[in-house]
Amino acid sequence: MSLNAAEAIVAMLKAYEVNYVFGVPGDTSIPFYDALRQQRGSLNHIMARDERGASYMADVYARLSGRPGVCEAPSGAGALYLIPGLAEANASSIPVIAFTSDIPLETEGRNVLTELNQGQLFGAVTKWRTMLKRGDHVPEVLRKAFRIATTGRPGPVQITLPEDVLEEPLGEHAQAGGLYAEAACRAYPAYRAGAEPEAVAQAARLLLQAQRPVVVAGGGTMISGAWAELTELAELLSLPVGTSINGQGSIDETHPLSLGVVGGNGARPYANEVVATADLVLFVGCKTDSVTTLNWTLPANRDQVSILQLDADPAEIGNTYPAAVGLAGDARTTLRSLTASVHGQLASQDGALGREPWTDFAGLRAAWWTREAPKLAAQDVPIKPQRVMRALRECLPTGSVIVADAGTGTPFTSAYYPSPAGRHIIIPRGYGGLGYAIPGAIGARLARPQAPVVGLVGDGSFGMSCGELETIARLKLPIVLLLFNNAQFGWIKTLQHLYRDRRYLSVDFSADTDYAGIARGFGLDAVRVDDPAALEPVLRGALASGRPTFIDVLSESEVTETPPVEKWLQAAADNEGAHP
Repeated sequence: MSLNAAEAIVAMLKAYEVNYVFGVPGDTSIPFYDALRQQRGSLNHIMARDERGASYMADVYARLSGRPGVCEAPSGAGALYLIPGLAEANASSIPVIAFTSDIPLETEGRNVLTELNQGQLFGAVTKWRTMLKRGDHVPEVLRKAFRIATTGRPGPVQITLPEDVLEEPLGEHAQAGGLYAEAACRAYPAYRAGAEPEAVAQAARLLLQAQRPVVVAGGGTMISGAWAELTELAELLSLPVGTSINGQGSIDETHPLSLGVVGGNGARPYANEVVATADLVLFVGCKTDSVTTLNWTLPANRDQVSILQLDADPAEIGNTYPAAVGLAGDARTTLRSLTASVHGQLASQDGALGREPWTDFAGLRAAWWTREAPKLAAQDVPIKPQRVMRALRECLPTGSVIVADAGTGTPFTSAYYPSPAGRHIIIPRGYGGLGYAIPGAIGARLARPQAPVVGLVGDGSFGMSCGELETIARLKLPIVLLLFNNAQFGWIKTLQHLYRDRRYLSVDFSADTDYAGIARGFGLDAVRVDDPAALEPVLRGALASGRPTFIDVLSESEVTETPPVEKWLQAAADNEGAHP
């Protein structure tokens, strides 16, 4: 029996061992849905309530599973709504395979409803995109899509599926020998490549010569799964390790050499001070963006600092800092080579293995936690975000996953919730889109079904993705959602507070919204917490219940409890003097 193109696509997805396809149905998707229906049980379709939610689910699923996420959407508006999630995945180097059905090819250019130039639409937010123009091209197109998504710098790809092409027969030749997967591309990163040996040896020499070396690890370290290799190198040379927000987990943040997050958002002051005094910085899988480098002031005195930059994408090397050595390659592969080179050079020089830390990094961290202890234990109402972080630290078991929205959850999680080694904290840093945590938590739970999953939701984000509460309830996922309820777009209101002399406009919500009631209406257990003492009991009960649970926390605004955002803390101090 000959397969049609839609059935062949599903067969290829099964060959790539895809477990979930996230999406929303539409008129032009009927042939694809019919093919998916035939494979229920072996390939599961997760119906989202919004295409943006489907793309966020696929993004987070990919981050936590180590495999490409797959999402789909119908033509027209469905394709348009897919853009935010693919843009986030593209900026964060996450492999997502996105299918968008389309009008029949035979009606192209005749003003058919939902006609849209999908190739042009997705060009700015994907690594590669194409249109399936013939049914018997399915095997080659799918293999190329997975190969491009998982190799080099990973990223999303998009395939347009015209409705009539989905109905075309595959053809005996393609069906007989073509429906196979490229096994290496079932996971990512595929076909890892290491940096050139000469560059590795030079980098090792500079690391051994440096007096105050520092590592700054970014999302590329996490994509590569290189936390064990980075920790080994750090311990060998007593290298302090700071991370970007996306790089959290590159080293266990309770490790004596961990500095935590560095830069302008979510950093602890001592971490930035350590990087500022370095004489060598090794960037590992880090794009040296404006936030992580505090607008390129970390490290300071760039003419006196040696920069080593390791990245899977050669285009990133030397992009914002002149690199003394560029290491173009996969982080895990190259760090192994770098560690071996350090060992070899030490042996040839009869040098001692290991050296003492150049300052007391663990002591700096301990002193900071001591200073912050009052806020972590605060009994203030509204509840301080630091107090929420303390509850999470005390209640979440090892291996838990946190998916946080941009906004309140980002800086406080980054500074106050220490990540173990590995991918355990996910925050959208490509574009900071609101509405990420609720659908993202769905992808997280499906990727790691044994791990407790907590979504940290802003009330601004809630309004953009609350429809996915129904998805959580329908799937009976034991996710805990914790809402920071401060009745405002707190991030924007803080900007108006600090930099526009408290001239507020269009940033406040109704304080009467019953978020817990809304969640109950969708089928979740829900409770509102306005007493700090209730946080831990409620959170423990939610984690133990095995039920989808929504916790509405009456929380203090960023306007009065300034987050650990470097320039805001300085502006708040300046404003305090101006407004006694």
